[in-house]
Amino acid sequence: MKVKVNNSYCKWFETKTGVRQGDPLSTQLFSVVLDSVITHLEVRGNIITKLQQICAYADDIVISGRTKQILIDTFCKLKYEALNAGLIVNNKTKYLYRTRKIFQPAYLNTGEEQSEHVNSLKYLGSMVNTENSIEEEIKVRIEAGNRAYLVHKKNYSHQN
Repeated sequence: MKVKVNNSYCKWFETKTGVRQGDPLSTQLFSVVLDSVITHLEVRGNIITKLQQICAYADDIVISGRTKQILIDTFCKLKYEALNAGLIVNNKTKYLYRTRKIFQPAYLNTGEEQSEHVNSLKYLGSMVNTENSIEEEIKVRIEAGNRAYLVHKKNYSHQN
């Protein structure tokens, strides 16, 4: 392996062990590799000029597209590029499909696997749903606040 630093490569060296999950270097290496994978997808522009968009944060990736087929094609290409880079897309993939049509398929079939359809999901700490409403998000936050209050209730009561 060679490492490029300041536009020059170091001497070739052999790696005997890899990094493990939790290693401080593993998150940096993962981010570099994932960035390379997404760059190979050649998704640039914005939703007005492109048919699909990709948003990635840590190991969560959102693919938005104008049609179901574009979603499938982009997901398959992402999976292929990830595999070429040594990454594996897990089989817990879920999709949220928003359309004006009443019928929404229960699964998104990519040819190799099926991804489960959900009406809402939590992404980066916020609830996202097919209705584009915030009621569920407000309910979740109130419930979290109530749980936190009940856990710390004794700290809030003052003694006379």
